[in-house]
Amino acid sequence: MNNYAIVVVDNTGTIQLWSAGAERLFGFTAQQAVGQTLDLIVPPDYREAHWNGFRAAMKASFAQLENQPFDLPVNFRGTVTPVAGVLTLMRDPKKNVIGAMGVFTIPISGA
Repeated sequence: MNNYAIVVVDNTGTIQLWSAGAERLFGFTAQQAVGQTLDLIVPPDYREAHWNGFRAAMKASFAQLENQPFDLPVNFRGTVTPVAGVLTLMRDPKKNVIGAMGVFTIPISGA
């Protein structure tokens, strides 16, 4: 698990869990990240599209990219870098979407 950055957000996009791998990948401690929005790692040029997609996924309980590997541009230690990841919507027992989890592979140079 240490070779993966795991980020969990609630349905507003507020970071609730920030793994040790996320600390290594993104350069922020859990203390700095938890309670912040995903704007912490989403580059400014991608934020509008990100939030439109995020809000639509939360409302529809569906994300086109869910469980599909993809490269996502993120703020990687101050630069915009594509990072391999997978998105999973998190649901309660009644299948209501309560948030999302991203699992990202830490590039070898970021290890």
